[in-house]
Amino acid sequence: MSNWLEIWEQHPDIFITQNWQECSREKKKDLRLPPHFHYFFGGETALRVGIVASETLPKEEDFLLAGMLWANRLSNGARTVIYFVAPDYSPFFLHALSKIGGLINAKAVYWRERISPSLYLIPDSTLGNQKKVAIGEKRPNWLKWRQELNPVAQQQLTVIKGFFEKLMDRGVRAELKHQTISFIWGNLEIAEIKKKGRKFDLVTKVKWEKNGDLAQSLQCQGWVDASGELNGEFCAAILRILEILEEKGKTKQLKPKDSLSLWLSQGGGISSALWGVPKEWPWLPSGRSENWVVDLGQWFYFEEGYQISVVCPILDKPLSHASQTILLSSVLEISNLLCGDKSKSYNGWDLKIHWLTCKEMEEELRLWLSWLKQPERYHIWTLPSNWQAEGLNELVCRSNPCRKDAFGDYPGNA
Repeated sequence: MSNWLEIWEQHPDIFITQNWQECSREKKKDLRLPPHFHYFFGGETALRVGIVASETLPKEEDFLLAGMLWANRLSNGARTVIYFVAPDYSPFFLHALSKIGGLINAKAVYWRERISPSLYLIPDSTLGNQKKVAIGEKRPNWLKWRQELNPVAQQQLTVIKGFFEKLMDRGVRAELKHQTISFIWGNLEIAEIKKKGRKFDLVTKVKWEKNGDLAQSLQCQGWVDASGELNGEFCAAILRILEILEEKGKTKQLKPKDSLSLWLSQGGGISSALWGVPKEWPWLPSGRSENWVVDLGQWFYFEEGYQISVVCPILDKPLSHASQTILLSSVLEISNLLCGDKSKSYNGWDLKIHWLTCKEMEEELRLWLSWLKQPERYHIWTLPSNWQAEGLNELVCRSNPCRKDAFGDYPGNA
């Protein structure tokens, strides 16, 4: 384990104070700080200074939250500088640090264990001037999928596509990846096509069903027979699955995130009035390290004309999810995902994130906003108490920038 206090003493030119003290394990627990990082403090009454350090490459949203919680504990209303010290950072993390402002000033320091000097302060001017990063690859469309199959399988795919398109008005949508096509209701997968060379397999998917006997009865393989029809047993199983899920929705048996996903993915009502038509996330990761692209695919995107709106549900752990949001919005800002060619329609993003949350989580989200230079880019919308049964029409905007001046005379803003 590194002797951090000795390292700080060996690099007095890096920090604006000296005589560091470490936060004890007991104190970390009392302050509810993430336990797998190291915390230090220094400074005087007029200016508080802290360090959060990691010996390994941290999970960056956890590291960001740890540093901001520590800075907030130290601040108590006074100006505070927080140093993040780690072996490396993504450009998105550095861009996220440039968003921090107000009473808290965030700085990043590289730590190189076997190099002398082992600390390198990243200039503030670098944080907010990250170069554009190319990540992800475009999701395949139906035509591309069809072209990679043999002629018989191509015709079978057309028949299956037609069957599921007739279920779109019941909330079913298709999610295409390179090797699979998932058919999804809200947030729950109900069927899957899996590529097998130039052919494919089709099966129902019922992992969400807790009743083992019922789940077993719904498992079924699909195929297109010689007459060009999808087998009746598979069609009946899919229709039965939809009946079960729709009943779960009516009786509030779905998890909140699954209910909210259903309302948002179907569009209509207040979501369409505010943000437009639901838009498929068009990107897939091009490598194993691109989890950013996967995480962004869990959000919801809407389009009105050339304007893209980004909606992020937060139904639990608000501080953690807000930290991830700050990082992922940085990914969107400096990547090719929504800030690409000016001629493309997806370039119409207004740099705003709409948080959909519960009233009891609003206070913690506002705490995160208090740490930002531009809190107006993150809008808080609170869900009505009966939203799972009645929908989102009583959605209320709880942050001034998204009130009447932004959306006109909309009753939910009253």
